[in-house]
Amino acid sequence: MQNKTSDPVAIILPNYNMPEAADVIGDYIEANIKYPHKLIVVDNGSDLVPPSKWTSLLVNENIQTTAGWLMGLSYADYLANKHHAKFFAYWLLITSTSFGENKGDILSPLVEFLKNNPDAAAIAHSVTKDSTTGWKHLFDKGTGSPRQTWMLDNISTLYRADWFDKTGRFDPKMQYAWGSDLETSYLARSQGKSLWVYDGLSVTKKSDIAYQMNRMQMSAKDRHRLATENMTEVLKSKYGNNWKNIIYNKYVKPSWY
Repeated sequence: MQNKTSDPVAIILPNYNMPEAADVIGDYIEANIKYPHKLIVVDNGSDLVPPSKWTSLLVNENIQTTAGWLMGLSYADYLANKHHAKFFAYWLLITSTSFGENKGDILSPLVEFLKNNPDAAAIAHSVTKDSTTGWKHLFDKGTGSPRQTWMLDNISTLYRADWFDKTGRFDPKMQYAWGSDLETSYLARSQGKSLWVYDGLSVTKKSDIAYQMNRMQMSAKDRHRLATENMTEVLKSKYGNNWKNIIYNKYVKPSWY
């Protein structure tokens, strides 16, 4: 943990039964990320295989992705208080994220961007063309620089800590993480904050590896159904029957899609 003058970044990675992936991510971070940081790996009750070697917190049941992030953020709060420090940003990751051929520090450019652009709430790495995501606006477009967008998925996203804390972070009721990215992006736009994706600094997302390895204790189809139902129920209760149009389209410019 760095002192309060370092503006460190807390890196939060929940892991459930995918220690191989968490180990590779942790190895990359500690070998390549030069910016002051604290890696916090939350083991979400792994019950088929041992936890990752990088585990910081061990939970005895699967609390799902959103609670894993929130628990990691609470641990970051504890560390900040203990060491009289303050995190500048939170880098949120998932175990289906891969850094591929990246060899250098891909965090520092994102931190510098947030520092130089105080209206920016968050910036994410773009994703490679072979990634499995339906969010086409996050694919690297070859511009070689940050571009403004309307929504960031939490594949590899850096949030400005003071802003993210004020929003209340994620709604824990969206336990499968679906919808938490949409709502957070909507809240940023509604407050006049900007969201960015960094072309030229890319990660890869491969969604179904854990399911193919029979590590998730449910099928990908079942989780898709549960996550969709959970997201719809929560966002409908907060924004009404027209929630999808509001979350997807309000405060959005066509060039951001």
